[in-house]
Amino acid sequence: MITFDSHSTDPYYNLAFEEYIFTHFRQEDVFLLWRSAPCMVVGSYQNICREVRPVKLWRQGVPVLRRISGGGAVYHDLGNLNYSCITTQDGGVDYGKSLAPILEALNAIGVPARQNRTSDIAIGEEKISGSAQRSAGGRLLHHGTLLFDSDLTALEDISVRGKNDCVQTKGTQSAICAVTNIRPHLAEDMTIETFRQRLLDHMVPDPGGRRELTPDQREEIFRLRDEKYYSWEWTWGRTPAFTYEKHGVFSGAPFHAAYAAKHGIVSDAAIDCPALDAAQAVRLLNGARLGPESFAGICEALAGERSPELLELLL
Repeated sequence: MITFDSHSTDPYYNLAFEEYIFTHFRQEDVFLLWRSAPCMVVGSYQNICREVRPVKLWRQGVPVLRRISGGGAVYHDLGNLNYSCITTQDGGVDYGKSLAPILEALNAIGVPARQNRTSDIAIGEEKISGSAQRSAGGRLLHHGTLLFDSDLTALEDISVRGKNDCVQTKGTQSAICAVTNIRPHLAEDMTIETFRQRLLDHMVPDPGGRRELTPDQREEIFRLRDEKYYSWEWTWGRTPAFTYEKHGVFSGAPFHAAYAAKHGIVSDAAIDCPALDAAQAVRLLNGARLGPESFAGICEALAGERSPELLELLL
């Protein structure tokens, strides 16, 4: 087993780092640990508009990213430790087999963890980790979160209360579970840095397994980050087709909006509100790209200083 340190808390870089290692290191088993600044990460097949409130996150400066594996949406912050296990694929999907070494390491550190449901790790009945997998070219990526000392209030607000029932879609939907942090359950308190080191020492005990990427390899990761993970096409363009419908009040008048979207492009828009130029709204929405930046420009053109109010109704 070998390991690499990302040396970064940039979530875009870290997803590119993980994908690069998965794609380019084909012979040896690899174990990675990494932390990211606050962000929301959705599964490859998920609908962002259903899973989160994109306008709220945009205003908070919390980015939404799409990863290469399936599964549900997860909140990352610096109190959460992400792990990645990359191995040769041997047989079909077996989460128990992939989780076993993680559970063994957690138990050795003093975490009273157990597998719960298919792909979760829990303490008692409360979830501390969710995981997902991707297989390609005979290799398996199994990765997950470890809630060590995360902001659970922010997690609940973003992940649980952030679902948007105005969206009808066939995209994968996240399961809602009670969660807890690892730290309060430890017999011996430790920082996340100490926890990370102990977990790494258990998973990669051989000092010879600690590797560093070359400058050229890091440059490739930066390129992958910039060309893929920063791109609208990867994050929003892969959003599963959906329909949106919202009733409300805008500028004191009854409001109704409906539209469809496929490959991240809006179509079939319909707006009914006496406080808006509905014909102009339909012209601007049809063909528009999904996302708070694009919709904010449309709302500015339609509503001026009331654009923030309109944006909340349209996305």
